[in-house]
Amino acid sequence: MALASLLLMFFIKNKWLSMVEDVVDNNYYSFSLNIFSASLGISRYGLIFQFHWQAKRCDRLKQRDKVPKEVQKLFITNNIIQLIGFTAFFSGIAIIHI
Repeated sequence: MALASLLLMFFIKNKWLSMVEDVVDNNYYSFSLNIFSASLGISRYGLIFQFHWQAKRCDRLKQRDKVPKEVQKLFITNNIIQLIGFTAFFSGIAIIHI
């Protein structure tokens, strides 16, 4: 899971993250500087694309619709892979300690 998420994160960072920063935040934030800030940006934009209430909370409803659906799906997929990986990791730790 971690390898799939990391590879997808590198792909998104190199190909789509700067475009999404430009469209959604008008280049106000720069998450594409390194892989650590890119992981935060990918998670942030993934939540904005995944949940209507998060986009409304960040005041990004109109900008969210300007990003192509295929790109949005990549960000959402990465968030889901990370969630499954974290759940598997922490449930494994819980099972060992039982």
